[in-house]
Amino acid sequence: MKIATLTFQRALNYGAILQCYSLQKTIKDLGYDSEVLDYDCKMISKGYKILITDSLAAFIKSLLFFPMFYKKKQNFASFIKRFISVSKEVSYPELVNASSGYDAVITGSDQVWNYKLTGSDSTYFLDFIPEQRKRLSYAASFGIKDIPAKLQEFYQRNISGMGYISVREQTGADLVEKICGRKAEVVLDPVFLQSAEEWQRLMPENKEKNYIFVYMPGKNTLKAAQLLAKAKKLKIIYCAYGYSLRNMRENIGDMRLSLGPDEFLTLLNGADYVLTGSFHATAFSLIFHKDFFVEVPENVGSRITDLLKMFDLEKRIFNSELLSEDSDIDWSQITEKMDRLRQNSLSSLQKSIKAAVHV
Repeated sequence: MKIATLTFQRALNYGAILQCYSLQKTIKDLGYDSEVLDYDCKMISKGYKILITDSLAAFIKSLLFFPMFYKKKQNFASFIKRFISVSKEVSYPELVNASSGYDAVITGSDQVWNYKLTGSDSTYFLDFIPEQRKRLSYAASFGIKDIPAKLQEFYQRNISGMGYISVREQTGADLVEKICGRKAEVVLDPVFLQSAEEWQRLMPENKEKNYIFVYMPGKNTLKAAQLLAKAKKLKIIYCAYGYSLRNMRENIGDMRLSLGPDEFLTLLNGADYVLTGSFHATAFSLIFHKDFFVEVPENVGSRITDLLKMFDLEKRIFNSELLSEDSDIDWSQITEKMDRLRQNSLSSLQKSIKAAVHV
């Protein structure tokens, strides 16, 4: 049996690539052959261009950062080559023929149903597959709370055309029911389907010690990290998407602009604290039992708050420069719940595949 997945495999984004890897590995662990469809969503890929020509200022800035971004792109390509099976590049018209070579196709995880990211690309609803039963989602995310009125018909038509539906957040399940009256199962993001030990097998050696790991900060995160570092006598390692040329005070700590996905995991896993505004950095903090704090971003924060509610960890959210450390985490309770939810999610994934391939 051959199962394809459709996701954001071309994004130079740690969470996107790591969840892509984990879903494929999990499908293979269940005994199926699997590969990622190398579809290029232009709305996604244009956000990761190395040279930007939108304006003179943007072009000059991209030239300044070119060596670092080029190295990062190489590191991502190396990770994908080593750990992920990817199809040849396929355009939308080619997907119609390509889909006949698979017993089922799974869209997800990540925000594949967020129109703001994809430009309302119906490909992520698998509308190129003739048989509805072969159109599956696993932990698909909207990343938003509401659908605009002008897109209601688009979402209603495409979600109704899906076979088995699972989503990553309760917010997403509520949207599915509101849009087309269907029930969607809430499952864990694919990164949770692999244990901490499995993830650690991918990691290179970490020579760093005594540090705070910062990734995708909000407006208060950098200052909070500096105050925490001073109080705990720790250094800061900041996984950044670029230097700030407008406000040099934002360039704090030991900045890393070229990390590969495996190096990202290594540094997060070895940190004393993690401060972030990222869903997947939050997820890996849970997997690796990190002392973490999250500044939830506006507009797309529901996926983080839903995750923290799931584990009763809303107290790890902060929105000021001062962090409250009066909420210890009961990791034994978290591990017990995560194991139970992992088994439920694996069961859901396996059930959906069996329903698609056994007619």
